[in-house]
Amino acid sequence: MLEVLTDPNGFFKRKSNEEIKFKTPLLIVLLMAVVGAITVVLMMQNIMGNLPEEAAAFAWIGSVFGVVGAVIGAFIMWAVYSAIFYVISMLFNGEGSFKRVMEFVSYGFIPSIISSIISAIFTSRAYSNIDFSDPMIADVLLSDPTLRIAGIVGIIFTLWSANIWIFALVHSRNLSVKNAAIAVGVPILLYVLYTLYTLRIFGA
Repeated sequence: MLEVLTDPNGFFKRKSNEEIKFKTPLLIVLLMAVVGAITVVLMMQNIMGNLPEEAAAFAWIGSVFGVVGAVIGAFIMWAVYSAIFYVISMLFNGEGSFKRVMEFVSYGFIPSIISSIISAIFTSRAYSNIDFSDPMIADVLLSDPTLRIAGIVGIIFTLWSANIWIFALVHSRNLSVKNAAIAVGVPILLYVLYTLYTLRIFGA
């Protein structure tokens, strides 16, 4: 498994000669979903600890929906990323099944799992020091440097994932590295630019 993080080209070249298997991909996405759900719980605990008692009861309802959303969202994200990469690769006459793309794309979420854990630590620390009964809570959140750090960490690990996805497309859609980089780079660049734009707002 570590090979995909250090040598994705070699990893996917070897995997492309094997049958398509979804056991490991499902475990990766499930782990990402669990980490996301735990992150939601940690944040909601911090929020509820700083809310009036009557408001905290309603926050529990939000945490339940948040956990369910994190789990479902992880699998939706997997399908959406795979579909986007697959469709864009069609512009370069990519050859290879969507199932193979989904299998390989799942491995690119491993850095996201690490990123989510780190971001959860920073976010939990930030939320633990915030008074959510403050009417100026939005301004407080937008100016918190810890949350900006979490955003930057997310960008760094997303770029790591992008490197994995490039070689995932090279070997799942029979693309050149250049074309695979374009297919992956376009949506990832849009995401990074949006995140940077958001971080600039935070710094305002």
